Amino acid sequence: MREVVMIWRNSLIVLVCSLLSIALSPVSGAAMQEARWSSLVNATWAGYKRLYIFCGEPCGNNLGLVFDPASQYEAVSEGVGYGLLMAVMMNDKQTFDVIYDAAHEVLLDDETGLFHWRADNQGNVIGRGSATDADQDIAAALIFAQRRVDAGEWVAHATRPYGERAHELIDAIWDYSVADGRYLKPGPYFGDGQNIVNLSYFSPAWYRLYDSFQETRRWDAVIDQGYISLNATPGAPRGLAPDWSDAEGAPAYPYCEQHGRPLEACSYDMRYEAVRVLWRVGLDCLWYGEPRACDWISRAAAFQRQQPDFAFARMYTLDGEPVVDYHDEAMLGMWLAGAVASGDHGLAARVGNLLQGRAVNAFTGGYWGDTSYYYYNQSLAWFGAALASGQFREL
Repeated sequence: MREVVMIWRNSLIVLVCSLLSIALSPVSGAAMQEARWSSLVNATWAGYKRLYIFCGEPCGNNLGLVFDPASQYEAVSEGVGYGLLMAVMMNDKQTFDVIYDAAHEVLLDDETGLFHWRADNQGNVIGRGSATDADQDIAAALIFAQRRVDAGEWVAHATRPYGERAHELIDAIWDYSVADGRYLKPGPYFGDGQNIVNLSYFSPAWYRLYDSFQETRRWDAVIDQGYISLNATPGAPRGLAPDWSDAEGAPAYPYCEQHGRPLEACSYDMRYEAVRVLWRVGLDCLWYGEPRACDWISRAAAFQRQQPDFAFARMYTLDGEPVVDYHDEAMLGMWLAGAVASGDHGLAARVGNLLQGRAVNAFTGGYWGDTSYYYYNQSLAWFGAALASGQFREL
């Protein structure tokens, strides 16, 4: 009997040691961290819906667009793109259809098939013309939605089949927002796409998605030109892009001067526009292994690894000097996206710890940071966290 007890004790010790080994192993640690990110993503998606889509009277009595408290609850097409991407990644067809229907009822430009960029919370268009980044995100979300239908996960939309609308929208983007078959314009009314470029609109992963969906190869030249422009900027060795430039990577100040815009409207620093390059180019590396994307993201990661805490994960001049003395959830979300795409687990943990440190209100209030006032910041934080959790993926 004593021998049996000893065998049992020894077996128990081995089992406990094995469980401890598993619990403390890198794989287990990664799984635990992924679960932590997943819970934050779920909580902040629920908060996002409550704060920006279904918030009652400020949200146009739940009109269905994504509304921004920081701009008197106006809605922009960018928010439609973000909301649709979030909803399809979260397998939330009900919210997807609410946003999708509202965008067509309020923002659709019947002449072009694109979406006007801005409306008030009464459903009146107050900003005519489209923003290319939004149209592109909407088209990508529609392809993912159609894939869910094809997989039997969603039922088809009753009046606007996702796939049909995706085809129409991709064709409209090509017709109105691409010049000479290679230059991506910020919108249909931005000339020839060479004098002013927003590199954070450059979405190479989406172009590969479009070509796969439509069985074409027409977006290759747009991808090539985007990487040419990106690598022509002075920040390229550090993986830093400017908010605005021309197609040759030089400042777009002449365009702003010619069109009577303040020079800050053509910022040549990496600020709230260009920080999204880390996410958009990062997806091309993470999903498709594009060498030019992976090279860019590797340079960005190497630059960040060298930064002391007081200059880490911020916005920068193109020579690498911080332009702010703080970081917020938007910056952290995008630098996290870049770190995840780079495969640098140490860097991802360093950025991720800072973002998780700004999650004190995530479970109680449904938002990142100290305030829910800025829908844009919440969106970028969510995308970074969803990449870290594995919930933002190629469907």
